[in-house]
Amino acid sequence: MWLMPLIARWRCNDRGQGTVEYFLVILAATALAVILFKWVQSSGGTGIISTILGRVVQWVSKQF
Repeated sequence: MWLMPLIARWRCNDRGQGTVEYFLVILAATALAVILFKWVQSSGGTGIISTILGRVVQWVSKQF
């Protein structure tokens, strides 16, 4: 029975929880960036990217 208090104390310890959450967010963002990069490289998104960049350039040029 000496093990039960040790397990209870271990299960209630939240130290490092924020670090794990940040790691998972960074991991998900990296995975999404890699997928997007591979999609653009395969020329599947070339037209869409060109259209978006063209619209941004037009919008910026109208502002000045």
